[in-house]
Amino acid sequence: MQTTTNNSIKIVRLHNGEDIMADYVETIDNETALLNNPMQVIFKRIPTGQTVMMMMPWLPIEVIKENSAIIYTSDILTMIDPKEDLIEYYSSAVVEAQKRMEKKTPFVEFDEEEDEDEYDPEDILELIQERKKGSLH
Repeated sequence: MQTTTNNSIKIVRLHNGEDIMADYVETIDNETALLNNPMQVIFKRIPTGQTVMMMMPWLPIEVIKENSAIIYTSDILTMIDPKEDLIEYYSSAVVEAQKRMEKKTPFVEFDEEEDEDEYDPEDILELIQERKKGSLH
C-alpha cells in the first residue's frame, strides 16, 4: 500500500466530464500521470437545491491487482485541491476499497459444471425479439 500526502490528493476533471479524486503523481515526461486509488466523484443536485456527493472506485477493483492507473495529462481539463473534510472522506473510501480488494473474491463466479446449452445464443435472441414485440407502459 502506498502512502499519500494530503497535498498530492487532487480532484481531476477529465475532458469527458468525469471527476476523479486520487493521489496524483505526474510522471517525468509530463505527458502522463499516475492516479493512485482513483475514486469517481459524482455530484447530484436534488430538488431541494442541495447537492449530494457519491464516491466509488473508478477502476473495477474486484478484478485488478493494483488500484492505480496511468492517464495522459492531455485528457485532463482541470485539477483542483479538495477541502480537508473531503480528503478524509476519500481516505475512508479508499480503505474500504482496499478491504474489498484484499478479499480477492471474484466479481463474477463461474460454475464449471454449468450446462453450456443453458445460455444458447438463439434462445437469447428469441427472448429479445419477444420483448421488442411487447408494449411499454
